[in-house]
Amino acid sequence: MLRTEAKAAFLSAFNALRALHGLAPVRYNAAADRAAGEAAMIMAANDALSHDPPPSWKCWSAAGAGAAGSSNLLGGVSSPYLGYEDDNAILAEWLIEGDSDAIGHRRWLLDPYLDQTAFGRFIAVLPGGERVDSAVMKVFDFPANSPVDPPVDSGPNDWRRTRSQGTIPEFVAWPQGEYPRVFFSPRARFSFSISQNPADVDAPGAPDFSDAVVSISDGDHLLPVRDQLWDNEGYGVANCLSWRIDGIVPGKTYAVTISGIRGAPRERYAYTFRITG
Repeated sequence: MLRTEAKAAFLSAFNALRALHGLAPVRYNAAADRAAGEAAMIMAANDALSHDPPPSWKCWSAAGAGAAGSSNLLGGVSSPYLGYEDDNAILAEWLIEGDSDAIGHRRWLLDPYLDQTAFGRFIAVLPGGERVDSAVMKVFDFPANSPVDPPVDSGPNDWRRTRSQGTIPEFVAWPQGEYPRVFFSPRARFSFSISQNPADVDAPGAPDFSDAVVSISDGDHLLPVRDQLWDNEGYGVANCLSWRIDGIVPGKTYAVTISGIRGAPRERYAYTFRITG
């Protein structure tokens, strides 16, 4: 089990990241804590990552396997040259997703309706001198009626518990606003999602990005946008438009406009970002 201060430090780093996007902080679910730790141990012991680890894996437990299926995972490799990462570096890997087209980890981190998490990490030096370091962050399927620190008000306590509408931004973009360089890579997909709570029957229908046009200006020129993708798969942030763009320079402010969206509260959205640090 992680020390209390280690869990608190991760939660603080995560909530600081969410604040960059105008998202409300999440609380720590102590009842899910042990299972997240067991999941991290499974990944480290087997030098692999799986959301569905089989019982044949070393250090397998039913609770750990369950947590693996409802969490962001990181690590699962061993190396004598492995450096231990701090909390911001772990969050950055989930945000940036390498150069992958899939950005599911980011969508869980930036879900406006996420209200709790639990964190597990397993760090060890193997007899041969190799280091292992695995991290697990639970993002859904929390134990029913489980305690959350600090305590929450009465009502359903599942991963989609709706917050007051005053704390939900209209949209979530990556990157947006003044954005630290540690959380950014020019190789990563940029993304935009409209806040959409599937548990709210009064919410608008699924946004349609099939005719969406993304424009990005540095104040003098439009930058070419390529490889647009979109979906309404309903995990993490329920909808997502993503694209690639080259030539982003730290310290410069960029204006983003997205138009041609159907089935959303607005047809056009705009925001700015600047990579800092």
